[in-house]
Amino acid sequence: MKKLFVFLASLRLAVILLVLMLVGLALGTIVETRSNADTAGRLVYYAWWFLGLQALFALNLAMSLADLFPWAKKRTGFVVVHASLLLILAGSTLTYLFKVEGSLAMWEGDSASIIEAHDPEGKVISRHQLPFSVKLEDFVLDTYPGTNRPSGFSSQVLVTDQDTGRAFPARIWMNHELKHRGYALFQSSYEQRLGREATVLSVSKDPGQPIVFIGFITLVAGLLIVLGTRLAQSLEAKADLPGQAGRALLLALALLGGSNAMAATDLESLRRLPVQHDGRTMPLDTLARDRVWTVTGSHAWQGREAVAILEGWLADPKAGAREGNILIGSKELADKLGLPSGTTHASFVFLLQNQALGELILASDRAQAGGKRPPGLLQDVGKLKERILVLKDVLIWQAVRPLPQPLDPKARWEALAEPSLPALGQLMAGPRLQGWPAAEKIEREVFYNRLNPFRLSWLILLASLLAAIAAWIRQSRALDRIAFACLAGGFGMTTWGLLLRWQVGDRIPAANMYESMLFLAWGVGLFAVIANGVARNRLVVLNAAVMAALTLALADLLPIDRLIHPIAPVLAGTPWLAIHVPIIMVGYAVLALGLVVAHMQVGVSAFAPDRVDLADRMYELLYWYMFVGSIFLVAGIITGAMWAASSWGRYWGWDPKEVWSLVAFLAYMAILHAKLDRMIGRFGVAVVSILAFQTILMTYLGVNFVLVTGMHSYGMGDSPVVMWMVAVAMAEVAFLGYAAWVVRRRAAVKVPVTST
Repeated sequence: MKKLFVFLASLRLAVILLVLMLVGLALGTIVETRSNADTAGRLVYYAWWFLGLQALFALNLAMSLADLFPWAKKRTGFVVVHASLLLILAGSTLTYLFKVEGSLAMWEGDSASIIEAHDPEGKVISRHQLPFSVKLEDFVLDTYPGTNRPSGFSSQVLVTDQDTGRAFPARIWMNHELKHRGYALFQSSYEQRLGREATVLSVSKDPGQPIVFIGFITLVAGLLIVLGTRLAQSLEAKADLPGQAGRALLLALALLGGSNAMAATDLESLRRLPVQHDGRTMPLDTLARDRVWTVTGSHAWQGREAVAILEGWLADPKAGAREGNILIGSKELADKLGLPSGTTHASFVFLLQNQALGELILASDRAQAGGKRPPGLLQDVGKLKERILVLKDVLIWQAVRPLPQPLDPKARWEALAEPSLPALGQLMAGPRLQGWPAAEKIEREVFYNRLNPFRLSWLILLASLLAAIAAWIRQSRALDRIAFACLAGGFGMTTWGLLLRWQVGDRIPAANMYESMLFLAWGVGLFAVIANGVARNRLVVLNAAVMAALTLALADLLPIDRLIHPIAPVLAGTPWLAIHVPIIMVGYAVLALGLVVAHMQVGVSAFAPDRVDLADRMYELLYWYMFVGSIFLVAGIITGAMWAASSWGRYWGWDPKEVWSLVAFLAYMAILHAKLDRMIGRFGVAVVSILAFQTILMTYLGVNFVLVTGMHSYGMGDSPVVMWMVAVAMAEVAFLGYAAWVVRRRAAVKVPVTST
């Protein structure tokens, strides 16, 4: 019996269960991709075997707490963390057993008091009577100026209690629920038909949610207590703190003092013309950059700046139509169109007259109308069609809309009645029109576009990387200070760029892939600047410079959409976007730093075995990266769950993004526990941590571009991202396999051989 108790309380069982659960979770997302969410729930998430794993995990947590009782002060964090996990499991059990949820749909003027749950085909599978009725008195749909894109929607309702007869009015809108008699009503979606409007409200009653949220908060607190305990233990042996951090930061700020003034040109006035585009007002400079990038696939087409290119298309539409400026998108499509080998662009006139393209566009439209995702070639055709239409709007002067509607600020602006460049010049020379944004706002966006702060950031970070490498080779403290100063300067420039983008877009820049890459690089810099102030270690600066420079360089050089787009209603009007995204991106950033140092540790262990001291320092740094990164990761998961609860009434919905975030967290927890139990050695920790980072890549990229289900999917299952992820994974396996073979071969040679 004692052996059974010891096993049930053991770290070894915890590691086994963590691995089994993460494998099960990953399997669930694959099942959902191949079938649907209900099948994944039935076969995995709510299957007896997965529920059994969770029950056994809860038993392991309870037994581990009992095994170490009475708890010493240094185990406070351990107790809080494990008790929090038990609390979360208990609350989620209550949710599973007793939660009531469904939807309430009604047209304006109608009342409803029964919520319905539906299967994936839309069939009603359950009904629940509410103790009150809801009448939709008015539905309001707001759109971004000049578009039909929703910026928000709300329901003005009258709630009548069926027991007391008391009625009261209320307003429900996205991220602002109505709570009554234990139920929460959330604005979910809407329908418009034949001039009528209907609202769809999500309704839930979850007795387990408060318990889960308490567990969330205490879990993060417990992890921070553990981190503080470990830091205190580590600093007892290391009291040497850097004395140059303050001076280095001042030097970094000094690097930001210069600016590159550009000579005024004839385009300067045109550049600042206010126009309406993509749901917001902006200078023509921004419109030109977006339209040129969309058409040509390049941010700098043929060495000319975007405003000059757009001016040329507007001044001579016939020449613009005959210029080979439209990106084809793939070699296969170019071959189908009969273009010469190696051709990447074609003219508007050629494409308009190409019969093969016309047939392909019809096939692409039919595939999209059928509700199915077109295959790769037809996806390329759809994108090419979009580029053709974009250039068409430019050539016929419909893309440039500088004339506001004073009586309706949200109406679509008008193009010039008699389009010409002189007419635009006269418009700019005259008095500012009512409805134009303030000149300061336009000037700020032009300055942001021209500054290109993120390109400056990665160039500064590249200098930091070169200085860090030189400091490593020469063991120079002076070069260390220069490297850190450049790192701080790059971080400062990135921060400034994010603040400028925030001011220009009137929202936190955290709503798409490009902006998430910016936050990833910012998180790397933030952690490195702080970490270097705690432990003077040139590895911190070297790793951060590599990762931050690489991330920003990719964001700058790859053909990624940089336009500041309006955000979906679910992202608007809530502080959770500004809370969740920075936290989760800092977590990714810190774990990415761990990836770099893990590669270095494996390389040193395999190819420089005499540098044991260096490998040990890398191992110690890797541990801290994994520990801190895991705290940020779970904090990001928790804030995302709280955001989901405030938007839809469901803190966990088994969305693939949620699931893979949890998979990544469990993977790193398994490594940290296996390390503590000495199940794997120092070399093994580095190897497994590199493999674990593949779960981060799957969370960050794979869900978005590989899987084709879930709220975070971009529907790009055959994207080139898939090939790159596979290539990276194969390269990692090859590197780790060869390094492990070298280490094992060296160990075998050192073992003395005896003969009998």
